[in-house]
Amino acid sequence: MPSSTSPEFWNRLEDLFHRALELAPDDRAQFVNDTCGDDAEMSFELKSLLESDTSDDLVQGMLHQAAHDFVTGTNTTVLGPGALFSHYEILRPLGSGGMGQVYLAEDTRLRRKVALKALRRRFLEQPDTISRFKQEAFAASALNHPNILTIFEVGEYNGTHFIASEFVDGPTLREKLSAGRIAVEEAIDITVQMAAGLTAAHSIGIAHRDIKPENVMVRKDGLVKILDFGIAKLGRPDTQSSSGIRISEQTRSVTIPGMILGTARYMSPEQARGLPVDSRTDIFSLGAILYEMLAGRSPFQGETDSDYMAEVLKTEPPPISEFMPDAPPELAAIVSKAIAKDREKRYQSATELAADLKTYRRNAEFRLVFQTAATSSAIQAARRFPRALVYVIAAAVLCCGLALWLLRRSGTVSHGRSGIRSLAILPFRNLRPDPATDFLGFSLADAVITKFGYVTSLTVRPSSAIYRFRNQVVDPGRAGAELNVDALLTGSYLKEGDDLHINTQLVDVKQNRVLWDNSMDTPYENLLTVQDHVARQIINGLELNLSAKEADKLALDDPTSRSAYEHYLRGVDLYAMNNFAGAVSELEKAAAIEPRYALTWAYLGRAYTTNASLQFGGREQYRKARAAYEQALTLNPNLIEARIYMANLLTDTGRVEEAVPVLRAVLETNNNVAEAHWELGYAYRFGGMLVESIRECGIARRIDPDVKITSSAFNSYLYVGQYKKFLSTLPVADSAYILFYRGFAEYYLHNYAQADADFTRAADINPDSLQGRLSRVYHLAIHHRRAPGVQLLRETDARISERGVTDPEGLYKVAEAYAELGDHPDALRLFRQSIEGGFFCYPYFERDPLLDHIRRDPAFPPILEAARLRGETFRGRFGAVRN
Repeated sequence: MPSSTSPEFWNRLEDLFHRALELAPDDRAQFVNDTCGDDAEMSFELKSLLESDTSDDLVQGMLHQAAHDFVTGTNTTVLGPGALFSHYEILRPLGSGGMGQVYLAEDTRLRRKVALKALRRRFLEQPDTISRFKQEAFAASALNHPNILTIFEVGEYNGTHFIASEFVDGPTLREKLSAGRIAVEEAIDITVQMAAGLTAAHSIGIAHRDIKPENVMVRKDGLVKILDFGIAKLGRPDTQSSSGIRISEQTRSVTIPGMILGTARYMSPEQARGLPVDSRTDIFSLGAILYEMLAGRSPFQGETDSDYMAEVLKTEPPPISEFMPDAPPELAAIVSKAIAKDREKRYQSATELAADLKTYRRNAEFRLVFQTAATSSAIQAARRFPRALVYVIAAAVLCCGLALWLLRRSGTVSHGRSGIRSLAILPFRNLRPDPATDFLGFSLADAVITKFGYVTSLTVRPSSAIYRFRNQVVDPGRAGAELNVDALLTGSYLKEGDDLHINTQLVDVKQNRVLWDNSMDTPYENLLTVQDHVARQIINGLELNLSAKEADKLALDDPTSRSAYEHYLRGVDLYAMNNFAGAVSELEKAAAIEPRYALTWAYLGRAYTTNASLQFGGREQYRKARAAYEQALTLNPNLIEARIYMANLLTDTGRVEEAVPVLRAVLETNNNVAEAHWELGYAYRFGGMLVESIRECGIARRIDPDVKITSSAFNSYLYVGQYKKFLSTLPVADSAYILFYRGFAEYYLHNYAQADADFTRAADINPDSLQGRLSRVYHLAIHHRRAPGVQLLRETDARISERGVTDPEGLYKVAEAYAELGDHPDALRLFRQSIEGGFFCYPYFERDPLLDHIRRDPAFPPILEAARLRGETFRGRFGAVRN
């Protein structure tokens, strides 16, 4: 069969196209299959032309131009699997067209798959064209939104301009529609996600103008991606055809210039008339797609573009109830408004359309969820509707009651018939997603989890383990298996005016059944006064007999100010999203309103600490952190969170000898606190007790496999030389911190290519963090660029000194890098500072290969001896292995 690089290919394509035009539109797909057979390139090109169904003269011109490209040598070189194009390795072609080729490729630097589009040179001969292309590509890359295809790079290689974007592993919406109608829930979800992407584009003045199923992809996990923002304008976007319609490239992925901007069957009336358009043209197209997903056919029918345009301009589409007899009237009304011919009567923004769809979905979910009793159908309802998080302390109280049900009979645990010993409290689901209240979903789950720190006989997964389930459809069996728990606590809420409708469930994931289900209505303003009343009802109703100590501790730390508590919950939520400065702001407001709520001070201290440490120290924030922890412990000496956070601060600021007793005391009262074991392992590492450190971290991971998953992990394995074991403990995470340590271990193993890839990615993700800067240093070391590496280290060193302290282990990492690059004086200086600062891990220092360059320096032995002596004292005090 002829290749697309031959004139015969384009001659045959022209012939097939004209023959296909003589057929009815419904017969063309079969014609393509019959005539193209296994010729994937021919099939792709023919389908692209038929989808546009543009004028005969225009297509003939495009075909002749493509053939001319071949003869004159201006076509894009076809790359085979394994070929290198810049730093991309070609894996396989994805498609081709008049504009060029698209390949699935691997970025050899970052080890990720990309869609690589190599453009034909004939489009890039004029400076204005190149400038326009870059502007549009940069506009598309500025659309940083999960529902918009991400552009990674726009560049030029060997005279060929290219675009590298994320590779979306999933079908187009057109391919999904080819199987028939799409379920209502999925159709709404797809539309809401598309609306979110369009809102992001419209907010910076970009209208897509070619929204259609071919330009939408649905990943296997359900994430929707809108394609072809901006880049589709490359084909002379400012010109007009004889019909007055603006001209642009319009097919998916690889396109041919000169086609009508906007596909006729999804084109708004104003677009069909050639009038100026705004973002509302995209809303019409989105409404037409929603109609097609629900009805199984597009709202406008015809055999040619002219027929479609006439329908769009003059004919009202049949109501979706004709094709979907059970269509609810409110859903039909949303669709009708979205495709209103008068744009003033249409939704004025994608946000409005999404809001109405969410309201419809919330009402449907609410009716279903609250009609469901404690049966397996409740689980199925939760699976079916994915958008809900929990609200307010009343839900938390209910959840506490549900979990307290597990603690029966004379203050001891009764695992009862279900044998439940471990519990995960998932982020609660808001039945009406709203930025004003969504934050409560995770933060209330965190509040409930915090309550159970006092319950010694039930293992409850920490907040860090459940964050990934936020805003997700949850399968109880799968979530339970991932979290390795016996039961899940879930909840949902709906806020209607001043009232709250709350539903909570306890699910036995082993038996796949609902153990307990409760719903209630309460005025929002009464939440704080209702808390104790509801708790007493649950405890009395379940005949719980907690120990006096447990009951007293559970009664502590109840907030008294609703406004302060809301600031507290916002702060917890912002912290979970890594917005540490925002968390500090909200928690400071909470503390100012209600200064006697211990948890606020504990979380405020943690926010101060993290914000400071990730910004290269900050003496003032470390001081504030310690004061906040002390205030929390003054208000509640038993508050586990404050004790653990305080211990972490003590370790990081050179007082590890004070941290160990704090953590041991926590574990004496509750040995199931994974984070306390982990922090104790962290402290032991600083003091050189590496075997004990590994033991404590192992206990922590057995209690909670996700504890501190993206923190320093099992660094002690690294420090005893078990590099491969260390690598096996690291998660696969796009985290600068983790990638730095992954690269560090590979560096020790002399796997420099892999180390360089990890260091490069870490530096790209967070170039200003300590790990990001050190990653750049080791990248330079690998490439034998000592001078710029030393310069970067000195800048980092100066920044640490100027902005405050960093933890002494971090100082040691800088000392290692100095030594590796041959700067002995600075290496010895920071080596001494790290030991004086509280990192005196003598066994590591004694064997660390990176220090070999400075071991013969006369200043080295006294520094090493100081570490040995402090380590001996530390082991003499804390060396007894805990039982």
